[in-house]
Amino acid sequence: MILYWLCAFLCPAFFALGNLIDNHVLHARLRDPVSYDILTIWPLIPIAALIFLVMPVSFGFDAVVVGGAVGLASAFLSIVYCIAMMREQGTNVISIVYTNPLFVAIFASVFLGESLTLANYIGIILLVGSATLVLYRRVSMRNLTLGVVLAYAVAAATTRVVTKSALGGVDVGSYLFWFIVGQCLGSVVLVALRRKDFSGSWHKLDSRLVLLILATTFLSFSGLVFLYSAFSLGSVTLASGAAAIQPSVLLVYSTVASRFHPEAFPPETIEGRWVNLRKVGAVILIIVGALALIGT
Repeated sequence: MILYWLCAFLCPAFFALGNLIDNHVLHARLRDPVSYDILTIWPLIPIAALIFLVMPVSFGFDAVVVGGAVGLASAFLSIVYCIAMMREQGTNVISIVYTNPLFVAIFASVFLGESLTLANYIGIILLVGSATLVLYRRVSMRNLTLGVVLAYAVAAATTRVVTKSALGGVDVGSYLFWFIVGQCLGSVVLVALRRKDFSGSWHKLDSRLVLLILATTFLSFSGLVFLYSAFSLGSVTLASGAAAIQPSVLLVYSTVASRFHPEAFPPETIEGRWVNLRKVGAVILIIVGALALIGT
């Protein structure tokens, strides 16, 4: 179980740093969410080639069909994430995305028969609530962006449960290989649909932007390796619950980055009253929630 929890709690550290880069690029460097989505997929091609060369890749149904389908869906779903990151403060987007452990808990119970203790469910709620406590703001009903992000969270929860089901019959490496194949197929479709816009974005690339794209792709893939490894070792609900600390981790990264490079990473705006008290409360919720997850 030590390896399981290590993977579950490490993945948010990688994902959150990728979120920070995504938010910066889409706000200040490349305001084209579809092209950015495509460009962050293509660096995965050599990774897929390396997986194919160094390990036996399964050609079973769970790997080819399920892994490929989830990768294909991810290529299109990521557009929603990129649009939201371009329009909104990064921590606001991620705090809504990481309500998905609640949906994972429901779907995993219904479709996978996962049954957890009351303490486990309380831990998940506390971890999800930790980000909401700090980052909550009043959102106009007309703000469709964050509403669509909530739908994205439901879709992400669905892909996690499907992935957990598939990983019962296939190794993580094979699943990731076909996942990348599916993503690449999706990127080809997107290029065909947005050829003119993508061509314009392609010509805006410079060395710094390429490095940022490579960095966020590496970070996201590393986070995915840890997350899927956790899924293969144990409960998808608990692993998703542990990953719910990601918005709080992103807030820490954003705060540090804004201290050193405020022009590139503007300070996150935390609205409402008693901000410092809410921050302390969020830390307490994370600690208690993590203990509730691990201790039972």
